[in-house]
Amino acid sequence: MTETLEFDDNEVDRETAIYKTSAVATRRQRIRELLLLDRGETVLSVGCGPGFEPAEIAEEVGSTGRVHGVDRSRSMLASAAGRCADLPQVTLSVSDATALPVADESVDAATAVQVYEYVPDVETAVAELARVLRPGGQAVICDTDFDSLVWRSTDRDRTQRVLETFTDHCEWPHLGSELASVFREAGLHVGRIEPYTICNTELAPDAFATRLMEAHAAYLVDREKFPPEKVDAWLADLKELDDDGKTFFSLTQYLYVVRRP
Repeated sequence: MTETLEFDDNEVDRETAIYKTSAVATRRQRIRELLLLDRGETVLSVGCGPGFEPAEIAEEVGSTGRVHGVDRSRSMLASAAGRCADLPQVTLSVSDATALPVADESVDAATAVQVYEYVPDVETAVAELARVLRPGGQAVICDTDFDSLVWRSTDRDRTQRVLETFTDHCEWPHLGSELASVFREAGLHVGRIEPYTICNTELAPDAFATRLMEAHAAYLVDREKFPPEKVDAWLADLKELDDDGKTFFSLTQYLYVVRRP
């Protein structure tokens, strides 16, 4: 049974730590490059999270542009509001991806980063994206296929159980490899599919693998998916490997560049 994350204050803190990693900051930069933003454009950030993306996009579009950030979590939006407080071109609102509070054909560009994998009705969410994009407007969507996850450990069976259980945190853990047909059915042109691989070979404090390891552990324990002692054993194994210089973590996400004809 899927038990998707609900972003309370603790989850917001964990997500913010992930957003601050260099791997995720570089991914945001790549998404902005793919959007080809111009000054004065109107951009929609679907699932804007703690506000890093709308704040950075605001710098790209300048004071004459507009950035709309929407998220279903009020806790996330409270964090985003603080991060965007000095950016008058940014507006934030509570909304689900399947019912965007934006007029038809009103945005030049949009992003949805690790959003659709949490949405039960992906087709409706993508139809909403198509609705709000102006003709010629472009969007970059990023989602994960967790089959791409490689995480070295000394107990492969235990790690496999941990990873399989963690995929319950989202509705569609393999959506990253399945989105092209959904976009085409919504009338969007898929211009590019680009893999974005995060690879860590040490558990540095600001490494993506470290932050994801912490998120895995919290999810499994908080929702009583695994006994705490087994989660502790998994963590201890990963840290011992790291002490021996044997960490290997790799996860591939997929960036779809789509355009409304």
